[in-house]
Amino acid sequence: MNSDNLNAFSLVSRLFGNLFYRQPTDSILTDVFVWLQQQGLSHIWALATDSQSEQALKNLQIKIDLSLLDQEYSTLFLGHKAKVSPLISSYGINVTEFVQFRAIRAMQPLENPDHFGLLLLTASWLEDNVSSSEAQKELFERFLLPCASQFLLQVEKHATLPFYLSLALLTREILAAMADELDEVDNG
Repeated sequence: MNSDNLNAFSLVSRLFGNLFYRQPTDSILTDVFVWLQQQGLSHIWALATDSQSEQALKNLQIKIDLSLLDQEYSTLFLGHKAKVSPLISSYGINVTEFVQFRAIRAMQPLENPDHFGLLLLTASWLEDNVSSSEAQKELFERFLLPCASQFLLQVEKHATLPFYLSLALLTREILAAMADELDEVDNG
């Protein structure tokens, strides 16, 4: 990955983190959905695509009824009847250690750090603010990859709309690419 790809990783991590963290009708996401419908993600997507990832990119960028998407989000992630727990603690991640990891790097404290989306947002912040790959490697190995493998599998199993199925697939792709990049940095 070159520096443009790394910057794309930060943007995509921030985007995907927010899409998992926030309900689609959250006012913070209003401009995000407009940008997606303008094919913004396709313009910054730095990875090679196959037919499956091409379709996933299209699925994230089509015009969608946000109230319908909000219903899907609620069914998947909200409340005690949620089909998929967005809590990192549900996947064996120690939330206190995640909080400490962030604090060591002078990251802003979180009101409720027990959420998968915050792992992606943390990865984006590290990409933008920490010059060493060691912090990213630690985030990936201790928190992000162990949680993502389980969480994304649950999303793929329970999502009924193409949006969240595609979001899970593309999240896997970007995390795999970045993990490979971190391994290359270590071995290079």
